[in-house]
This record gives sequence, C-alpha cells and structure tokens, in this order.
Amino acid sequence: MLFSEDTWKRWAEQEDINYKLTKNKSGGTIKKYLKKGYTHFDHKFWFPDRQGELKQILNDGLKVFHKVHGRLETYAFSPFIKVLIKTPRYKYQATEGEFALETKIRPICYAAHLDSLIFGFYAFALNEKYQQYITKIGIDEAVLAYRTDLDGKCNIQFSKEVFDEVKRRGNCTAIALDIKGYFDHIDHKILKEKWQQVIGGLLPEDQLKIYKRLTQYSYTSKNSILKKYGVKLKKLKTPPRTLLDLVPGAKDYLKYQQLRNDRLIVTNDKPDKKTGTMIGIPQGSAMSALLSNIYLICYDEMMITKGKEEGFLYRRYCDDILIICDADKAEKLQQFAIKKIDDDCHLEIQPRKVELTEFRKNSAGKVRAFNKKKMLEKSLLVTDASNEKYFYKSLQYLGFEYNGQDIFIRSSSLSRYFIKLRARIVKTISMAYSDKSTSNQIFKEQLFHKYTHLGKRNFLTYAYNASKKSYQNSKGVSKEGMNSQAIRKQLSRHFEHLIRVLNIKNEQRFIWKGTKAPTLKKV
Repeated sequence: MLFSEDTWKRWAEQEDINYKLTKNKSGGTIKKYLKKGYTHFDHKFWFPDRQGELKQILNDGLKVFHKVHGRLETYAFSPFIKVLIKTPRYKYQATEGEFALETKIRPICYAAHLDSLIFGFYAFALNEKYQQYITKIGIDEAVLAYRTDLDGKCNIQFSKEVFDEVKRRGNCTAIALDIKGYFDHIDHKILKEKWQQVIGGLLPEDQLKIYKRLTQYSYTSKNSILKKYGVKLKKLKTPPRTLLDLVPGAKDYLKYQQLRNDRLIVTNDKPDKKTGTMIGIPQGSAMSALLSNIYLICYDEMMITKGKEEGFLYRRYCDDILIICDADKAEKLQQFAIKKIDDDCHLEIQPRKVELTEFRKNSAGKVRAFNKKKMLEKSLLVTDASNEKYFYKSLQYLGFEYNGQDIFIRSSSLSRYFIKLRARIVKTISMAYSDKSTSNQIFKEQLFHKYTHLGKRNFLTYAYNASKKSYQNSKGVSKEGMNSQAIRKQLSRHFEHLIRVLNIKNEQRFIWKGTKAPTLKKV
C-alpha cells in the first residue's frame, strides 16, 4: 500500500497551493481553483475543506463507507471524458515537397475531479518509488520527462547537454526516434510486470484497482451527450454544474445506466493485432505520464548499458528517443534500437519521423548538421559547396535547434508564439470595440504580460533565459543557459512586431466599425 501519513502530508501540501480564497467587490469570499477547470460527472472538489474525505478513501485502500449498507465498499470511478485536442502546425511535407498546414490530433482523457485527485496521489507516491528504482539501477541520467528529482533542471539544460556532447565529439550522428501512438499501444501485461518490478512485488489490492482502472478504462464525450439528448448549451439559462445534469434520470445510478443503455460509454478493450494482448491507457490522467516511464524501464536499462559499452549517448523524453553516436555506427544502431523496442515492448517507431543528423565539417571547414537520411534515401553524396547546402538540416531537440555552429529556438515554436500573439491582439482589439465595452481604450497590460519580455513567466522569458550564459529560475536558483547570440537575434524584434500588428489591427477595426478608434492605453 502506497499510503502513509508522511506521503499524504507531503502530497497534500503540494496539492493545497492549487486552491485560493479571494474577495469579490462586495467583500464576499470566492473560492478560486487555480487548476484548469472543466465540467465532468462530479462537482469540483474543494480540497482545503474536504481533504479528510479523500484521505479516508486512500487510507481505506480505495474504499468508501456506504451509510445504507453500513460497510466499506469499493470506490467507483467515473468514466473519463475524452476530448480531441487539435493543434495546427505549419511543417514541411516530404511527400509533396513543400511546406503546408497539418493538424496534429491528440486524444486526451479527463478524469472526474475526485478521481483525478486519487490518481494524483498515487502518481506522487509511485513516482518516488520509480525514481528510487532507476537511481538504484543507474539509468536516472537517461530519462528526462515527468520527474521531480531533477534538481530544477529543465529542457534548457537537457538540450545543452546534448548539444555540448555533439560539440565534444565533432564528427558524429544524432538518431531521433518517435514512438507511434505510445499511450494507445502500451501492452497491459508488460505494464503490470514493470510496475511490480518497481515496487518489488505483486500489486497490492489498491494498486491493482488503479491498474485495472487505467487499462480497462471507460470513456464518453461531452459532444456525444449533448447530441444524444438534444442539449444546446447556449440556450440554457444557467450552465450545467455537472454532465449528469444533462442526462435523463432521477438518481445518479439511473443516469449512468441510461448512458450505458444509449451506448455512450465506451470501454477500452482493443487487443494488439500482432500479440493479441490488451493494449492502451488513457493519455491525460495524472498517472499516465508516470506509467509511460515505468513501461520502458527495461528498454532504457538495455540502451544505457549498451551505450556505456559502445560509447554512445542515450536519452529519452517520454516517446522521443535520442542517440548520439559515431557516424559510422549510426545506421546499424538505428536498426537495433527500432527492432528492440518492437520485440521487447511491442511498440512501433514512426518511419517518417526517424531523423539522422550527421555533424561534420563543410567545404569551409566549419562543423555543420547534414540530413543523412535524405542523403541515404536519394543515394546522393555531399561533394562540395555547390550542393552541400541542399543537405543542411539542424538537429531539433526539446524545442531547440542546433546546426553545428549556433543554437536557435525551434522555428515551429517561434511560429506558434507569433500565431498566438496575433490572435490575442485581434481579441484585445475586438473587446475594445465591443458594444459591451465600457471604455474607449485598448488595454495592453495583459498582452505585455503574456507575450513580451516584460512578463515574468511566459515563452519569451523562457527563451531569453535559454539565450543567457546563466539565469535564475522561478525559485531564485542559478541555472546554466546556452549563451546563444542566435536566440537573442531571433527575439530581438518581438516587441516592435507586437506594436506594429496592434496598430494595424486597430486601424482595420476602426475602418470596419466606422467609429472613433480607441486610444492605446499606456501601462
């Protein structure tokens, strides 16, 4: 059993900071949830007042006292709410030979509010066991994602370590691999074996319940419920407090039965086509990220051991794998890594996302990054300055790019930042011209806070920190940066761009609206 008074105390202190009491204009108290909110089958759980209820459930091994029956009964988890998150990305399409807009779709499952807290506690407690285990077997340096024992390190330090290794080696190759549909293809049998390996024995009853809940999970979608029962949210006088409010039935258990009768609740029961075993866990639960690390324990250990023996660097960030090795060993090592993760973990590497980046001197005697995969596919060689630029391709890693000479912010990350900035500017202008607006001024403070170097914690401040030789993180601890003039150059005109777009959109809105243009309020 993972529950203990000490573990509960440390987790509860961490969870409590997500809730805050504030005052409204009339002096009343408002409960403010600092976590991202969403509507589910249960009401929001105000942890500061109700933590005793949760503690009792955890202490009783995921059981609750049934007042009518007068006994402890197994805690009943609610179905997940599944949402498809669509992210547009402007990327080079190899098949078409040109840049085009594509949409990445990620299925995210949201747990009910109390369920989420239960998963959160188990993730906290089990993660401590996992971190102790990987430190014991000596693979802690290779696994970078979803850990709390990294001494405040972030993607800036992880990326710098890799780029420094490339600089140290000189002539070398970086192999980048991406696991296809990772969470959807996690083998339940293997997951259970690795989970037990971490805790050093069979799963206790409470952990077995969590395991079953996350492998045999059920889910529905908000849109399916709205469509089935003919609900139009915009026409409701008051928004529903829970999704159960939209389902016919006098009691909650009757509402759940109605959802099942109408086949709105789906159960994960898909077997792997190759092995026949059950696969898949929900992406988005508080436990899922940790379990994705636990699942690859043996693969990580095997690759780390092999790396020490053969002299290559292995790193993994969730489903992204990176190997830095001697150029003449790259192709063979790539084939080995892909075959082993298929044989041992029943996972597939996406062929189109396999990247081979070779670092070596160009015709001018400077180390540059070349697209080795492209050279192999086209059976072409870099001969001299006349065609070598055709093969240039920077190594992309954790939001950064390295071309052999300079470190940059990844171009797609920078593009997303400017897309979001322009969208926020349009919204700000629209609000100023709205019929409900009580002022004729455009308030720029929020724009500056979220999208410029004047904010305390945003993309720009993170990027500027990366560009420095050293910086202080949010806790005031000094951390090493990348000392990149190239990054500073990328960001140098962001403020000028914001003001220019703001003025253009303001003028366009003024002409369209045909009214007096609001003034730009100084902060």
